[in-house]
Amino acid sequence: MHKLKVEFSKFTVVGAINFVFTLILFYILVKIIYVNYLVALVIVSLLGMILTYALNYVWVFKTEEVLKFKGRLIKYILAGLLSVSLNVLVLERIVESTKFDPFYVQLALIPLIVVFNFSTAKFWSLKPV
Repeated sequence: MHKLKVEFSKFTVVGAINFVFTLILFYILVKIIYVNYLVALVIVSLLGMILTYALNYVWVFKTEEVLKFKGRLIKYILAGLLSVSLNVLVLERIVESTKFDPFYVQLALIPLIVVFNFSTAKFWSLKPV
């Protein structure tokens, strides 16, 4: 149980880094460049996946000593794409039905996304073989 707590704590730190990274990019794309909020979400999510894959691989789960971009990356990206797809669907439904600002709706969805992403990384995509 202690190892799980440490991993989740580290995962949360990586998530915080990714949160700041993607939130800034999302803000720039939506509020400054005027990219559609759903397109912006996909773009920042893909960039965030690459960042978090590297950090989770070498620091959180320590899957192997050397960072490898092989089978685990494919699983990580598939899990990430599922997460992004679900995120897009939920974000769109909430924004379209409430007319709330997509920036703030996305902000509120972050905790759910973190738990989902930790679960898929820990128990599937970055699970040691």
